[in-house]
Order: sequence, then structure tokens, then C-alpha cells
Amino acid sequence: MARAFHIRQQLESICSRSTEKNGLGMDTTLSCGKNEETFFKGIAAGLFLQAASRAKAAANVDGRGRSGDLQQFQRGRYRTLLGNELVSIHPNSTLFQRNPAPACVVYTELVTTSKTYIRGVSQIREEWLYEVAPNFYSK
Repeated sequence: MARAFHIRQQLESICSRSTEKNGLGMDTTLSCGKNEETFFKGIAAGLFLQAASRAKAAANVDGRGRSGDLQQFQRGRYRTLLGNELVSIHPNSTLFQRNPAPACVVYTELVTTSKTYIRGVSQIREEWLYEVAPNFYSK
């Protein structure tokens, strides 16, 4: 519970800080109520350095030497937006093997065993990163 309390304090600080200081400029005395988007934007603001999007597969080439028209994604694989590292969602995560897989996520931990996994994963919209960290991410 102490860890959850400290995380909440950090998120509140980010949300209440002005946009000029890379915050969201929100009134944190108000609850987001049932507005999940506000809640997840706060998470995206706090974890914007630890974001990953679905990894695209290499271009498929058909028998005639032409690339396929459809962009394919690697199943269950993500690329970190900072460092471009190939990672997978940890099997203990509720988002592991979710169908359809989230297009973009933020995470709290990067764990390397035989593969590199991300844990503490939350699904976000990639465009939120441009909104909550415009000095870091550009369109």
C-alpha cells in the first residue's frame, strides 16, 4: 500500500504540474470519476519514457519479388519507443496474448531472461504520448 501511495503522489504531481513544465495542467482536486481516458493519460504522462508499440514484421515478398500490400505485425512483440528494443509482454500480465493485442503500451519494468519482457503493462493510445510529452515525442 505504501508503494501505491507513493505512485499516486507522483501521478498527482505530474497531472497538476503546468503544461509548460511538462505536466498536464489538471485540477487534481477533481476525480476523473468514470472518465477512464483521463486516468490512462495520467499513467501515460508518468511512464512516457517506458512506452512500446507493436513491432512491425519485415516486408513480405511474394513469389514475383514484390512486397505485400498489408503491413503485418509480429505476434506478441513490441518495440520500445526509447531504445527501439524488441520486447514481449510478460506471461503473467493480463494483457499477455490479448486478442486484439494493444497497439501501444506503457510499462513499469523491463525484465531480461531468455527473452526481454515488459511488466506492469497498461494499454494507452500512442497519440496521448504526443499530448503528454510534446517535448519528447514528435509526430
